[in-house]
Amino acid sequence: MVERVAQFMRSHGLLQAGSHVVAACSGGADSLALLDILLALRKKLSLTVTVAHFEHGIRGGESRADAAFVEAFARARGASFQLGSEDVPAYAKRKQMSLELAARECRYAFLWQVVEGSGADALATAHHADDQAETVLMRILRGTGIDGLAAMRPRNGRHIRPLLAVTRAEIEAYCRERGLAPRHDATNDSADCMRNALRLDVLPYLRAHANPAVSHALCQLAEIAEAENDCLDAMLDQAWPGLLKTRDGQADGPAKKYLWHTPFCALPLALQRRALRRLWRTAGEEQDLAFAHVEALRMLFLTGKTGSGLDLPHGRRAEVSYGRLLILPRRLAAEKAPAPASVRVPGVTIWGKWKLMASLLAAPPERIGSDAFCLAAPPPEGLCLRGRMAGDFMRLASGRKKLKEVWIDDKIPREERSRIPLLAVGREVLWIAGHRRSAAYQLAGNVPIVYCRVTSREQNEHDG
Repeated sequence: MVERVAQFMRSHGLLQAGSHVVAACSGGADSLALLDILLALRKKLSLTVTVAHFEHGIRGGESRADAAFVEAFARARGASFQLGSEDVPAYAKRKQMSLELAARECRYAFLWQVVEGSGADALATAHHADDQAETVLMRILRGTGIDGLAAMRPRNGRHIRPLLAVTRAEIEAYCRERGLAPRHDATNDSADCMRNALRLDVLPYLRAHANPAVSHALCQLAEIAEAENDCLDAMLDQAWPGLLKTRDGQADGPAKKYLWHTPFCALPLALQRRALRRLWRTAGEEQDLAFAHVEALRMLFLTGKTGSGLDLPHGRRAEVSYGRLLILPRRLAAEKAPAPASVRVPGVTIWGKWKLMASLLAAPPERIGSDAFCLAAPPPEGLCLRGRMAGDFMRLASGRKKLKEVWIDDKIPREERSRIPLLAVGREVLWIAGHRRSAAYQLAGNVPIVYCRVTSREQNEHDG
């Protein structure tokens, strides 16, 4: 078994000679066997092994006894040991999540702290072939795609799974042969969560009535899906630069990523769906979209007109705008403009996240950037910095035009319009900051000049 695991690690490049590995050990048969194997390979591969145990506070004295057992096992074999603990039931209640999910979140937070704190090269966990089969079946029942079928990989970054090709029965046999006495967690004996139910009830039934080698079949499916998933990802990688574009962010936020309609429509169906899920992750979401959401999003983009949108999970909203598909926080999509602010000349005017600095000049500057505007002074009414309002218009070289028509001509996305500052006199818009300038109040003769420059307050604070 030791040589078999060593060969698996070599074939998948899990550990190099001289590596420092943190071995997660609960004291159960799986993790104890993994730790014993890594310690057996320690001299041959010049490994440094740090043992990490997380005490979750769920089973009281038994949990503390597990921790003492793992610590004694590690120290008797000259391995360093680190213990983490948390009142997981209290954490689950505070975070309003299941006990199983809370335990997993707390455990991995501790394990990665040990990895970072010790400067280790890898974190080794004892996931094995039967765990893989359970994961694949669980994802099938939840309606996964090919990427979900790939399930657990031997390596995911610095997270390695050296036992992924070994069955639970083989692990238990190894423990007996080595005289190991693993701890038993009674919470694994109750079918009170999906994974336990699959392990205790569903898979044994399938072995008895459908396929004795069902675990092997599911692991094989995961291996096939992994290769095909990687192939599809590589194909999407080639198309991605032409699909994903960056719209320069306004000064009040980061640049936004969006998909471009024309190249998206040219993709095969499988890559369209994959591109939408990747855009979802690009927006900052880790949990994958359900198939129904992906399909609704795909149809929105293929057939939607500018301004159409779709509410998505986790407070997100998708919007189509001039051949672009964006995924925004729902609160941002519905954000309203602040109240109008009278412009001080000279002086500084604050409007929401924006700051306008106005000054009087005798002559125009040599260069006026997109963040600045000059007009002959003084205008007949007071200048105002505000958002759009009903009845707004601009005087352009071609004549008077409704502001709505200017937005459309300039292809300014609808979700941005309420957040762009406008320099206005009454209902007449003189400047759409960063965009269009009015033809009114042109500079002429010796008339004083009002020079306005607008920046975000966040940018000013950053620069300062």
